[in-house]
Amino acid sequence: GHPIAGTEKSGPSAAFAELYEAHRVALTPTDQTNTDAVQQVQQMWQHTGAEVIVMDVAQHDILLAATSHLPHVLAFNLVGMLAQRDDCEAVLRYAAGGFRDFTRIASSDPVMWRDVFMANKDATLATLDHFTDRLADMRTAIEQGDGASMFGVFTRAKSARDHFLRLLEQRTIGKRSAPNVSFCFACVV
Repeated sequence: GHPIAGTEKSGPSAAFAELYEAHRVALTPTDQTNTDAVQQVQQMWQHTGAEVIVMDVAQHDILLAATSHLPHVLAFNLVGMLAQRDDCEAVLRYAAGGFRDFTRIASSDPVMWRDVFMANKDATLATLDHFTDRLADMRTAIEQGDGASMFGVFTRAKSARDHFLRLLEQRTIGKRSAPNVSFCFACVV
């Protein structure tokens, strides 16, 4: 099972009673997994306030590579890049809320994340390659002054992010509803 909850802090001192409330836990049983054991684990997680989702391992790895692993790669690399600059202190002095929000997860446990990337290498690399392609497209748009392309990406991203926040809000206030599976981030106008 994989609780999809947490903070950038780790260890027993980072625990708190509400950690799993209104968060998801992915269970990835195989054909050999005892059905009663899955039900017991599912009930245990539900008692913590979590919403349990059962999926296969491959689907889990692909989804988490996109929504968890890639953001960690980006945050670790951005902070690491800036830390190597000669003017790092000055750069960080001018950093504000957006930088703080985006890089919060760079404070996560490096040992754990090294292990995550090694264990989910294929899905993470595929997601990273796709992101690298989109980043190259954005670089080209900036270089060529293609405001329409930039605006399209930003508009789709804003719409997708706003949709994500609405889904989180529904879960948080107890309106447990299934995600709108017809919503496609790539199709948002």
